Amino acid sequence: MDQYRKQNYVYRPAPKRAARPRGPEEERERYYALIRHRIDPERLHRLSWVNIAVLCGALLAFFFGSLLGPKPERSAVEKRDLARFPAFSAEALRSGTFTRDIETWYADTFPFRDGFVGLSAVVDEAHGVRVDDVRIVAPSGGEAQDLPDASNQPPAAPQEPQPAPAESGDSSSAPESQSDASSAPETPPQPVDDGAAPGAINNGTFVYRGMAMSLFGGSPDSGRWYAQVLNAYHEELPDVQIYNMIIPTAIEFYVPDKYRDLTQSQKAMIDLVYGTLDPSIKKVDAYSELAAHTDEYIYFRTDHHWTGLGAYYAYRAFCGEAGLTPKELSDFETRRLDDFIGTMYSQTQDTTLLKNPDYVDYYLFKQPYEAQRFLVDAPYSGVDSTLWGEYAQSPNSYSVFLHGDFPLVQVKTGIGNGRRILVVKESFGNAFAPFLINHYDEVYIVDQRYFQLPLVDFIREHGINELVFANNSFAVCTPYHIRCIDNMRHQVFVPRALQADVPQAGEPEESDEDAREQEEQEPPDEGDRPRRLRPRGG
Repeated sequence: MDQYRKQNYVYRPAPKRAARPRGPEEERERYYALIRHRIDPERLHRLSWVNIAVLCGALLAFFFGSLLGPKPERSAVEKRDLARFPAFSAEALRSGTFTRDIETWYADTFPFRDGFVGLSAVVDEAHGVRVDDVRIVAPSGGEAQDLPDASNQPPAAPQEPQPAPAESGDSSSAPESQSDASSAPETPPQPVDDGAAPGAINNGTFVYRGMAMSLFGGSPDSGRWYAQVLNAYHEELPDVQIYNMIIPTAIEFYVPDKYRDLTQSQKAMIDLVYGTLDPSIKKVDAYSELAAHTDEYIYFRTDHHWTGLGAYYAYRAFCGEAGLTPKELSDFETRRLDDFIGTMYSQTQDTTLLKNPDYVDYYLFKQPYEAQRFLVDAPYSGVDSTLWGEYAQSPNSYSVFLHGDFPLVQVKTGIGNGRRILVVKESFGNAFAPFLINHYDEVYIVDQRYFQLPLVDFIREHGINELVFANNSFAVCTPYHIRCIDNMRHQVFVPRALQADVPQAGEPEESDEDAREQEEQEPPDEGDRPRRLRPRGG
């Protein structure tokens, strides 16, 4: 019995209970209780008012800064025009478009917007994993990029800092003027996608080790169509020697073999086009010349164009077909624009492209020349020009070549050999065409997108005896460019102000590669002297 009692009265400690977890409200109360315990109520009250004042002051400063500060009209990061403040009308207010447009305008122009856009790109880029240093960005585009400018007019562009005479390659504006010039780009109006004929397919952008390249996809039908259009020129101009030069883009040479199936072969497309051309049309093999120099700086890393050096090698290939002796690089004066971040960064916002900016080398020649450029809706009145816009700045540094895209640039050299050549090109041809002034009496540089006169008559009237088409592989397979080249043959000049504001169905589409182009359309300076272009024999 005693033994039983001792067992009943043995001390056993009670089991510990787990602490009940505090909820968020209890934790908050505990936190503020500790603060009130350490800080007297009067001081805590003053700190509260200081916090309120700082927060409200920051919000008010941001608010008034956004309302009263200067409003940017273009985003350098996104390379697009920003929304403007909408015009008021009772109908717009009633339909709600006025308030929606104000919202869009404010979203486009609030302070430090480009910085926030860059931060957003960094955050987006952090999602997912880079395999083999590769990133593939979906094709850019969208409704806003496919719609034409509301007025259907070519946009205005900034002026040069100083006009310069164009008597020789050394007379172009000095490099010191670069920092004083504004070179904000303007985007040409873009036609609506007709969604009909086969066209160049941009399969996205391939970013690899700090270099961005458009993935190529072209329809063979478009390549044959392009060749047939050039054959039509040959039929109408039998006495004119025609050359065709198709320029491959960077993806053809620099995509790793592991990912080559993502892009179509540009070499196969070039061979198809050349095989469809009339035998009398000379085929310039720029492909082989560029392929032999892929270890050199022939394409930009952050822009979709080739470099001046790449254009030089294509010029050497052209000289081989034209029976010319090419100049050596040592014959030219080389100048450079540093810190170039181009169109591919604006499309991808990939931060790896910022770590190794491009530079633009361009070459000045000893050959004296006189040049005029002709603006949209002014095809008969030229203004004195140079071939190099040395004031160009990033993100428009490529505009150093020909000052950007113009309907026509006319160059006279006085060489006296009687050879006159006309170059039909898109923006890739801007870096190529200037080399020709070293060999020709007259050089005419036509942009197929903006030229407004009938080209066949123009060639006959000016006694032009050679014609070269210089287009990149994307343009060759894009219905927009093919139609532009075809329509130029016998088009009738109609000022854009008289054309319909809304493009009609069936109007050609523009390739994604062209949507990247942001070259300037530069108006004449006050010191420029207009001249009338007189047809030969007229």
